[in-house]
Amino acid sequence: MNLRILTREDVFAEAPEWRKPGGSNYLAMYSSVFDGVVTDPALMVVPVDDHVINRGDGIFEYFPVINGHAYCFDAHMTRLQKSAEIISLRLPFEMETIRQITLETIAISGSRDCGVRMFVTRGIGDFNCNPSTPERSQIYIVVIDPRSDPFPAQMLAEGAAGVTSHVPLKMGFYSQVKCTDYVLNALVDLEANRNNADFGVWFDEKGHMTESSTENVAIVTQERIFKYPSFARMLRGTGLVRATQLAMELLESGELQGVSQGDIAHHEVYESAEMLIMTSGSLAPIVKFDGRTIGDGKPGPVFQRLWELFQRDMLEGPISVRTPVSYR
Repeated sequence: MNLRILTREDVFAEAPEWRKPGGSNYLAMYSSVFDGVVTDPALMVVPVDDHVINRGDGIFEYFPVINGHAYCFDAHMTRLQKSAEIISLRLPFEMETIRQITLETIAISGSRDCGVRMFVTRGIGDFNCNPSTPERSQIYIVVIDPRSDPFPAQMLAEGAAGVTSHVPLKMGFYSQVKCTDYVLNALVDLEANRNNADFGVWFDEKGHMTESSTENVAIVTQERIFKYPSFARMLRGTGLVRATQLAMELLESGELQGVSQGDIAHHEVYESAEMLIMTSGSLAPIVKFDGRTIGDGKPGPVFQRLWELFQRDMLEGPISVRTPVSYR
């Protein structure tokens, strides 16, 4: 073998071959390393000695932008700050500065319907595990177009299949951090795929439901109670929190008889009228779990109504959940 020694021109050539996967979907990226925004996907790079690369030492957030408004933006900023506090990760800027950088990066992209991924890392400079060796943390913000649709149309119309995951559950405070180390989460998806299912769902040591790989999970009981797990062993999902708020409208109409948080055992899932899986701005019905039919095996009425409420909320919701972007 005779390896080539590449130049800058080889790596950062106009429309390089290596950047074709995903390249057309990446609209803008802010990097605190360079303190600016690039719009050429070939320039959207992260230093190889950033601790997020070699140690998974970082946190992240994702949120959608709908019709020029960042959805549940404040909730994501709050969770980003909380994740940083839990793992003693000093943010590179004050939260208001991070907020403004994020909104301006979206504006530079020019897209009014997109997805935004934010990464805060321990920093660059070596390959040590010691988190104190980098001089400062870094932040990367990537705008993706089109906005990734978490659930395909067929799944919304026909429902999804889920299975109990046997991947070890994240322990203690670690489950409260939206960190970049998603190996366990990836293995949950892998297990689901191997079992011809769409989602794997974690249960704790006592047999109580927690969450899926990147989604929260809830059930609707036969008594029409919207029930979701305790946050003790899972991430406080922005989609789930917003769903519980939107569900208040279904209480007023009588379509639901209650909203409750607590332990959910396997038998409650199997006997539920509906099972729902949620992420930022969307949800989907699970109609089969561990090979058992949930409800009547079709997307149920609570799913249908909550999906409608989410669509309306993203387009017409209050300013508290729709942060406007000032485009250039």
